[in-house]
Amino acid sequence: MKTALAGARAVPTRFQDPRVKESMRFALFRRAFRLPPPSEEHIARFRDPLLDGDPLADDVVRLFAELPRGEGHQLLARAIDHGIDSIPEAPAPLVALFAELDARPDWVDDAKLELAARTADRVGMSGERVLSCVCLTGGYRSSAANKPIALTGALESMAYRRLAETSKFVFDLYDARTLARDSAGFRGAVMVRLMHAMVRVRLADDPRWRMEDWGLPVNQADLLATNLLFSTVFVIGLRALGHIVTRREADALVHFWRYVGYLMGIRLDILPHDFEEACRLVYLSGATQPPGDEDSRKLAAALLAVPVTPDLPRPLVYIDAQWRAGFSRLVLGNAWGDELGLPNNPWKWLVLGSAAWNLATEALRLVPGGEALLVRIRRARVRRNVERALEGKPPAYRPYPPRSEA
Repeated sequence: MKTALAGARAVPTRFQDPRVKESMRFALFRRAFRLPPPSEEHIARFRDPLLDGDPLADDVVRLFAELPRGEGHQLLARAIDHGIDSIPEAPAPLVALFAELDARPDWVDDAKLELAARTADRVGMSGERVLSCVCLTGGYRSSAANKPIALTGALESMAYRRLAETSKFVFDLYDARTLARDSAGFRGAVMVRLMHAMVRVRLADDPRWRMEDWGLPVNQADLLATNLLFSTVFVIGLRALGHIVTRREADALVHFWRYVGYLMGIRLDILPHDFEEACRLVYLSGATQPPGDEDSRKLAAALLAVPVTPDLPRPLVYIDAQWRAGFSRLVLGNAWGDELGLPNNPWKWLVLGSAAWNLATEALRLVPGGEALLVRIRRARVRRNVERALEGKPPAYRPYPPRSEA
C-alpha cells in the first residue's frame, strides 16, 4: 500500500474548504437549516480522515489474501454465524475484529433503534426511491468518492444487481430492528465492512489510484458521508416526498445509523449523535467534495436505467425514469442535476403529485389501527420488490474485479 502521503498527512487535493469559498447553494442550505458557520472541529471530520482506513478490517483482508482461495471467506462466515470462539486458534486479526464487533456499546438505545425501523417500514417504497434517487445518485456527484465504484465497474456494468444488493442490505438492517448479534442486519453490516476493506486494500495498490488527489480508497471521510446519506439525507428526501418525519424519528434514524456505522468500522468520534449535528455534517459533506465528472454521469445514468420497481411494464419505464430524474433534481438541485447529466423536463413535476398523495396518506395514521395497516402493507411491498430484484440469489457482498483500462 502507498504510505508516503499517509506519513506526511498531506491533505488530498480533492478537499474543498467552505471557509475559503462557500457556494451559493451551500450558503442557502446552511440558512434553510439554520446552521452556524462551519467549525474547525466539524470540518476536520471530512479533511483529516481522507487518508484513514479501517485498520481492523484491513488487517483481516491482508490475512485472507495469504490463505488459500475461499478459506478467508469461510472463516469470516463462521465467525459471524457461530462466534469467534467456534474457530480453534483463530487468526489474531480476526479475533481483534470480533472483539470490537461483539462489544455492543452501552450508548446503543434499543428503543431508538426500534423507532427508526418502524419509521422506515412506514414509508415503504418511498424509502427505496429516496435511496436510489437521492442517497446513491447524490453520492456519485463527488468525482473523488465515486472512484472506487467507477474503477471496479460495480455499478456501471452491474447496476441492477448492485442496487438490488444495496436494497437488500438496508432492508435487512431495518428488519433486524435492534441489530441483534444473530440478525441478518448485523451479518450484512460486517460483510459490507469487509467488502469495503477488500476494495480499499486492492485499489490502494492499483497504479491508477491517485492517492494525492483522492485520498485513501473508501476512507473514513467518505464512509461518514455515505452514512449521512443513508440517515440524514434519507430523512430530507422523505420529507420532500410528503412524509411527516418528526424530530424524534429523525434523531432515532441518526442513532440507528450511528450504530450501523460503528459495526461498519466508522470511527465514533466523527459520527453524529443526533439529527441537528448530522445536518451540520451533511452540509460539510457536500461543501467539501469536488464537483462531478464523467464517472459521475456514467454512474448516474446506469442507476437511472434501473427501475426501483422490478418488472415495471415497459410503457411506464420511461415515465418512471423521468420521475426519478426529476426527484433527484428537486432535492439535489439543478446544478448537481446538470453535473450528473440527469434529464430535465416537465415530467419532474409529477413528483409534486406523489408528495401530495403521500401527505394525504399520513392522515391514516390518525385513525385507530391506521399506522399499523400502513406499516404492514408497505413493508410487505418492499420485501416483495427486494426479493424479486435479487431473483432468489443472496447478496454476495464481494467487490467486483477491477475493470481494465481500455
